Amino acid sequence: MGVESVISVAFYPIKPKHSATLEDLFRWIIERETRRLQEIGITCFCGIGIHPRSIPDILNPSIYDYINKNLRERVVALGEIGLEKGTKEEIKVLEELLLIAKRNNDFPVILHTPGKNRRKITKQLIDVTESLDIISGVIDHVSSENIDLALDTKLNIGLTIQKGKLTKEQFIDIIQEYKGQTNRFILNSDLGIDVAFKYGVPEVVQYMIKKEMEKEVIEKISHKNAESIFKLNEKL
Repeated sequence: MGVESVISVAFYPIKPKHSATLEDLFRWIIERETRRLQEIGITCFCGIGIHPRSIPDILNPSIYDYINKNLRERVVALGEIGLEKGTKEEIKVLEELLLIAKRNNDFPVILHTPGKNRRKITKQLIDVTESLDIISGVIDHVSSENIDLALDTKLNIGLTIQKGKLTKEQFIDIIQEYKGQTNRFILNSDLGIDVAFKYGVPEVVQYMIKKEMEKEVIEKISHKNAESIFKLNEKL
């Protein structure tokens, strides 16, 4: 389907009991996932972090040290992190992770926004990021419901093609409505534990071509913006 490289980000499908579970997850992504995809000709980069739905019951602060030490080599993003319900616990964990990003020269972050109460939680998320002056990364899973909020930040916009998120038609509507923001849009997918539309990204690229969108715009949204934000060319 023309996919040459991916960023595989951390998400554990059930709430883990211990922080060590996440350490194992990160190690699997960094060591095994990169090798597995390389074997089929796809360059794999990584994102590590504590997803708001994957905060351990017993959170050992040492997990932050582990994350901090591994922001190197194939790891190009701190993520997926963010808010799901906007609880005090989620906000505290998010703040700790964003401080790591700041201490590492504004390391890029990938910020999760939820499917429910999207506008309210996005406002909370933005308040936290702006309080810590987060300037590098992506607000992900953006839709017509919260795009105005996301665009009013210094961050980029993740448009996720997946069941329960954006359809290709909704994606095109956003691109056409906000033509002046193409330098900030990143087309992505969400291949998690649910029924996944695994060919979403390349099929949307074909759909943009069919809609006769400018080649330069398609290249920016499909890969060049991501390459720039996450400095992928420096990692190859």
